[in-house]
Amino acid sequence: MYVNQRVVIGFILALVSTISAALPSIQHWQTKNGAKVFFVPTKGLPILDVQLVFDAGSARDGSKKGLAALTSTMLNEGAGGLTAQAIAEELESVGAQLGASSSRDFTTIKYRSLTDKSALMTSWAVLKKVLNEPEFTLLDFKREKERILLRIKRREESPGTLAQLALYKAMYKDHPYANAISGELESVSNINVDDLIGFYKTHYVAKNLMVVLVGGVSREQAEALVDDLVKDLPEGKKTAKIQAVKDIVKGAEIHQEYSSQQTHLMYSLPVLRHNDEDYFALYVGNHILGGSGFSSRIVKEIREERGLAYSAYSYFHPMIEKGPFLMGLQTRNEKVAEASTAVKAVLQKFIEHGPSEEELIAAKKNISGGFALKLDSNKKLLGNVVSIVASGAPLDYLDNYLQKVKATTRKQIQDAFKRRVEMDKMTLVTVGKTVAEQQ
Repeated sequence: MYVNQRVVIGFILALVSTISAALPSIQHWQTKNGAKVFFVPTKGLPILDVQLVFDAGSARDGSKKGLAALTSTMLNEGAGGLTAQAIAEELESVGAQLGASSSRDFTTIKYRSLTDKSALMTSWAVLKKVLNEPEFTLLDFKREKERILLRIKRREESPGTLAQLALYKAMYKDHPYANAISGELESVSNINVDDLIGFYKTHYVAKNLMVVLVGGVSREQAEALVDDLVKDLPEGKKTAKIQAVKDIVKGAEIHQEYSSQQTHLMYSLPVLRHNDEDYFALYVGNHILGGSGFSSRIVKEIREERGLAYSAYSYFHPMIEKGPFLMGLQTRNEKVAEASTAVKAVLQKFIEHGPSEEELIAAKKNISGGFALKLDSNKKLLGNVVSIVASGAPLDYLDNYLQKVKATTRKQIQDAFKRRVEMDKMTLVTVGKTVAEQQ
């Protein structure tokens, strides 16, 4: 076994060396009005992928829950004299793509175009109008608002969505992370056009913006494109820090009745901020616990040994403030008690004893082997760079990623899980039909 371990570690070291030599460097600068810009030039495909990231997620909604999401939805529904249909036709004519969405932390505008001069200039002009001149017309607003209200009503038809919403409300309580990104029926019903205009003017400003570009353009072209895009954007102010997530004093178990054949089960706790010093220990550990699909401990215990669910999973979701560690599965209604007991037992054993050396070596090999696949396209590379800059991680994060995975030890994993994953503070949510437990 010792010889095999040395062979595997040698393989990982060689892989790290090969990949590190090819890793892209992230270039960085700032525009005159304060927007931060990050650029990775690529060779090969004549494509430019861009993502505009505003600190304007649903955590900024205030009392108008759903405001950030509705504002981002309206951006390409009419801008700079173009209707939504005209925007779509302009983009389609040159094969470009443009869309906006909101998370709890951020609002992002995604753009993709060929780098051919005609296509790029046509689509870039549309992006510029969408960013700088959204019209928020009353007719379009009413239509989009009704669509969102309909989607909110349809959440009642999704037990998985209901479970996650109940979980976030229970864990985050009065913190804005507790709220649904799209809002609630009452809150969205009370949003008006002036609310959108006010949110846009406050949050869609240069000092609250990061621009990430990945693709087949030069640094000179990238600078010219960004300057043209944001030169008319007000400087504004950087949004204030999101309030800290309060520590949970005691966990809870919550059941919500839902007429279905299976119950959705989620078991969670707010744990991880971006750039947490325990990130790699928790990430590698969770790969073993529940993040590696059918080879993970939780799947082996829940699916293979007990037959309680087809799949089970766990993950850490870092956010600006503490994001959740979450374990989840679906099981037959009559097996909920057994499944929840089994999930807790798997986690308890992992916290107490950590992974085996064999599991750790296999996890490192798997993570390292899949690393190159995270960067094998413009879109994937863009997503990784956005994650790095939005989280405030060092720009050489990708250079050091595999080394930090390799350096993670069993002791570090066990210690991190013991300190950070406190089971007496975790919330268990089940959504399904209550039936008698079968013996």
